[in-house]
Amino acid sequence: MRVVIEAERIRRTTSAVLRHAAARALRVVGPVVLALGLAASAGAESSARAIWPNSLGNGLELEHGLWIAGDVTVHGQVPEQGPSRVEIDDLSFLARWELTSRLALFGELRMEDFFEAVAGKGVLSSQWQFVFERLYAEALVTPALSVRLGTVYTPFGLWNVIRRSPFTWTIEEPAIDDDVFPTHSTGLSLLYQTTWRGWSFDATSYGPVQNTARWGHTGEDDERGWLTGTRVAVGRILGPAFGSLGLNAAGFRNRGQSTWGTVLGLDSELDIGGHQVTGELTWRLAGSGERSVHGLYLQDVIPLEPFSACARNLYGVVRFEYFQPGTGRAEIGGVLGLYWRPVPWLVLRTDYTFGSRTIERFQPGLNTSISFLF
Repeated sequence: MRVVIEAERIRRTTSAVLRHAAARALRVVGPVVLALGLAASAGAESSARAIWPNSLGNGLELEHGLWIAGDVTVHGQVPEQGPSRVEIDDLSFLARWELTSRLALFGELRMEDFFEAVAGKGVLSSQWQFVFERLYAEALVTPALSVRLGTVYTPFGLWNVIRRSPFTWTIEEPAIDDDVFPTHSTGLSLLYQTTWRGWSFDATSYGPVQNTARWGHTGEDDERGWLTGTRVAVGRILGPAFGSLGLNAAGFRNRGQSTWGTVLGLDSELDIGGHQVTGELTWRLAGSGERSVHGLYLQDVIPLEPFSACARNLYGVVRFEYFQPGTGRAEIGGVLGLYWRPVPWLVLRTDYTFGSRTIERFQPGLNTSISFLF
């Protein structure tokens, strides 16, 4: 009953601020959507095969190896402590251009903090900013070796290399993946993938800096400094299942600091019977005058379609978490959630976070989101 009441609070808050959101969205998104529409029309006129509406939610494939896509996410939150809020969480545009069969360019531009309304305070002043989440050139050197030059998600663990909001199983990320290591790496990345006698091997090295290009009303630039690291993973088909194990190590030094930080990690994944069981253990070693930060999570994604014919592409999510911050006591919590993608262009998520932590990275309460993809 409580969840129903909380959901009703989100609905009322959403309806109260919808007109303000629409006006803002139209001013900013309208020109961008128009430009994408013109590009899509030009590509469609010169292409023999239809790209709409079959590609809705999967991006548009135009001529000359060009692919474009985007998504927008509306997020509602009813925390156990504090006011309810509604925000346009992410507005992203992606493009990939395959210059040749061995060379491609990729970019993801995201607009953050575009709109936020808080119960009792109304619509807050916009603090929007643009972020180049990823921007790199990729070259296929051999069938097993690829090289990327530019900004990528730091290849540490399992969660951080996904990050794009519509494709994470839960709205809130695990506490151990929030601000424990740099989320972006800029420079050179080497990726090696091969198979041998039923085994798969993946290795990645990256560096030398951490960097996220931001600009907008906030003018913030929160990731600057040096970064270098590597990840090695091995996997194998085990009868009806597939399992993998990864080892991670990275060293980084933030701008203005003289000491290096070291973070180590272990991750695993098991796909069996439609379930996806994942886990990560991360440990940031204690630096000068600091305590170590460590934690883990274990998550199971459960397909619900076998239980009901109406549950197509509907998944339940159960996650257990342990987190020891640099100060204070360790915390134990968990997440129960639902992930549903009824059609390719729509993703609905809801989850409830349990625990006693009330800081940003682990906020108990109800979260819901609607993501539209194009």
